[in-house]
Amino acid sequence: ESQEFVEKYEGALGKGKGRKLYAYKVMMMKKWMKFQRDFENFRTACIPWEMKIKEIESHFGSSVASYFIFLRWMYGMNMILFGLTFGLVMVPEALMGRPYGSMPRKTVPRSEQAGAMDFAVLWDFGGYAQYSVLFYGYYNNQRAIGWLKFRMPLSYFLVGVGTVAYSYMVVIRTMARNANRDGGGDDTSFNFSWKMFTSWDYLIGNPETADNKFASITTSFKESIVEEQESHKDENIHLTRFLRVLANFLVLCCLAGSGYLIYFVVRRSQKFALEGLENYGWWERNEVNMVMSLLGMFCPMLFDVISSLENYHPRIALQWQLGRIFALFLGNLYTFIIALMDEINLKRREEEVVKYNMTVWQASLYNGTVDDNSTTSTIPVDPADVPRGPCWETMVGQEFVRLIVSDTMTTYITLLIGDFLRAVFVRFFNYCWCWDLEYGF
Repeated sequence: ESQEFVEKYEGALGKGKGRKLYAYKVMMMKKWMKFQRDFENFRTACIPWEMKIKEIESHFGSSVASYFIFLRWMYGMNMILFGLTFGLVMVPEALMGRPYGSMPRKTVPRSEQAGAMDFAVLWDFGGYAQYSVLFYGYYNNQRAIGWLKFRMPLSYFLVGVGTVAYSYMVVIRTMARNANRDGGGDDTSFNFSWKMFTSWDYLIGNPETADNKFASITTSFKESIVEEQESHKDENIHLTRFLRVLANFLVLCCLAGSGYLIYFVVRRSQKFALEGLENYGWWERNEVNMVMSLLGMFCPMLFDVISSLENYHPRIALQWQLGRIFALFLGNLYTFIIALMDEINLKRREEEVVKYNMTVWQASLYNGTVDDNSTTSTIPVDPADVPRGPCWETMVGQEFVRLIVSDTMTTYITLLIGDFLRAVFVRFFNYCWCWDLEYGF
């Protein structure tokens, strides 16, 4: 041991250069540790909304903070997907592609130019928004564009494949990491011991939140005792099965009704488009988007009410609820796409008619403006005056963008009306009310 001590502290015990070298090593080690600590603090500060989430975590606990961490994760993933499309498709087309007004598909028709910048037109992503890099119809069929000979069709294809591959990779990786963190034990064993030793959230730093957490743990103990007592009682298994079958039947009816309603409003919107949307009001213009947003808002609430008939354990009930919501959104999306197929077929038939009319128009234009003895091969025509048919790819893109915007607006309006105004009402009317509103709401 003495030999090891001497070898370890030989520089500190020695004299001259050995002692100075040891002091220099110690100083550099301290500086390196300080640099690592400062760099770690800097890296933590660079994480978006990290300090805000930590503050929320100290006031409301880790369960509330995990929701905001999930939103941050979703935001980061969507920003990466947006960067792929924006950097490899939209920017190259805007910088190296043919400019606006150089060809008919990149030019607003002259009959639409007067109202191309109106707010109502841009809100429906028409006018100048329709003839921009936002939609597929703006891109042409050139194999390579610009002086860099950028392969736009190949980039478009690879970005689409990369978007799907990255989404699956991130989701699967997250699921695998969460599975590795799970201990794999039986959560239904030793319930009271688990609640006793693991219920407290040690990240809480607010006294009021700590009191609420204490009350929540007490309530969970009472509920567990009641559940344990109820589990030993004899229950009517036939009644339970009947109620669960009835609940699933009601859920299937809701899903079928939701799909039929979406199909119905899409067909109605096609009739409105044929008759002219200028003859209808705001609701008829946005009926499809509003119906899908309202279904996505109220159907989960209805599923929650129906699930009370099944009398499942809360964890199992949550799994069923999430599965039904997933089926609702997936079914609504597929129904929306199937309903759009009829409109796509209609647009493609219109394209065939327009192609024939274009041939007749070019022939009549050539015969009416060129002499028999002329050798002119091309006729200069402004791209805004060239007749063009509908682009079904752009139409589908517009429908999905409108749906996203409508869903976002519905969410914000619901939060404003349902949460903010309710909180304001409770805060200011609680002083003159007959009972404590803050306790109930």
